[in-house]
Amino acid sequence: MYSFNHASKQSGASMWGLLGGSALVVLFALITMKLVPAYLDNNKVAAALESLAETPGAGTMTRRQVIDKIDNTLYIDMASDLLDLKEALTISKTKNTKVFSIDYERVIPMAFNISALLDFENSVEVSLQ
Repeated sequence: MYSFNHASKQSGASMWGLLGGSALVVLFALITMKLVPAYLDNNKVAAALESLAETPGAGTMTRRQVIDKIDNTLYIDMASDLLDLKEALTISKTKNTKVFSIDYERVIPMAFNISALLDFENSVEVSLQ
């Protein structure tokens, strides 16, 4: 038969185990609260690029017109101060298409001298017609 003598020696999580587990949950919650807004802002940039791609005649726009269009869209989304479009926007041209790319970095201070570097790359391809 089985002996249940060892059952009395079993115990649940100790105070230090609970404290350590709670600290990990709090740490991941703080990291999430710091980083999620930057990703939400990047979604606004990606939506502005998609809006540009859906604009009739986007393939024939000048660089200045593209910057104005994206900047106006970001202004409506209250995200116009996220990045400098003059530096972040690159336009490459192929035979039949134009590719609009916005590449930028965000540095998010986490704690003390620790920061997170987020690198975002968004692009959209538009026909020249």
